[in-house]
Amino acid sequence: MKSKMLLMVMILLTLSACSSAETYTFWTEESIQQIQRLNEANIRYEIRNGEIWVSEGDMDKVVACCS
Repeated sequence: MKSKMLLMVMILLTLSACSSAETYTFWTEESIQQIQRLNEANIRYEIRNGEIWVSEGDMDKVVACCS
């Protein structure tokens, strides 16, 4: 019984780790200057409909370099 519980916990932990998708937050309107700053700071971003969206994990770096 104890080993079955342990196995179930291990499976759930493994599955939850696999489903962690990177999320992005709206930063600003697209401009060449902002894109250059993000690239120089090695910050992950996406361009969506003329807007710059940055990785939530990089928000501290974005505020420090690009504000």
